[in-house]
Amino acid sequence: MLSLKHPYISVQLQSGRSCGGGQQFSPNAMVRRCGCGIVAATDLLLYLSKFHLQEPVSPFAALLREDPLPFSAYNDCILWMNRHYFPMIPYTGINGLMLMAGMQKFFCDYRLPYTSLWCMAQSKLWERVEGMLREDIPVILSVGPNFPIIWGDKRVHFYRKTADGKYKPAAGAKAHFFTVTGIDESWVRISSWGRMYYLNRWEFRDYARKDSLGFANNALLIERK
Repeated sequence: MLSLKHPYISVQLQSGRSCGGGQQFSPNAMVRRCGCGIVAATDLLLYLSKFHLQEPVSPFAALLREDPLPFSAYNDCILWMNRHYFPMIPYTGINGLMLMAGMQKFFCDYRLPYTSLWCMAQSKLWERVEGMLREDIPVILSVGPNFPIIWGDKRVHFYRKTADGKYKPAAGAKAHFFTVTGIDESWVRISSWGRMYYLNRWEFRDYARKDSLGFANNALLIERK
């Protein structure tokens, strides 16, 4: 499996180390309800700051001195990112264009050598995901809402990998952002809700074609300038 070169961001919880952040841990009700995009964006920026910059950018400098990240300090960082870069629409959160705009503003404010773009052709999606992972950049991916039956409850399965190498359904998602940390010919390893899951590439494609929109089932492309 093609993977990130470094361990992914981890937060210290009462139950142990997480795999990435999770919106459900936040003391803020709006973040708990629809903060998945802010969590994914913050984790990605923390990863870049920790492993690809000579000095961590100022919002993260103290936070990144510890591993795993302290729970309270991490939550404070999420709320700070919400106020300054990723304001949420009540009960909806953020969409892909808002995610791209907030990320681009962060890169400009801290003069980081990256640029962001939301949405790519579905035929190029996994190729671009692989390209970012080769550059050791986590990939924010989204499962869109149901369409045209927007009140529907079709979901994409998230799987857990068992000790004998089998994949068992463990959760499902729609209208949700999460982070890709690895990929092979059939499976995508992801961080969502503070846990590691696997996504089947063909199920994701079928959901985007049959139950949602390609624009909403897409990824944030980040490239070095």
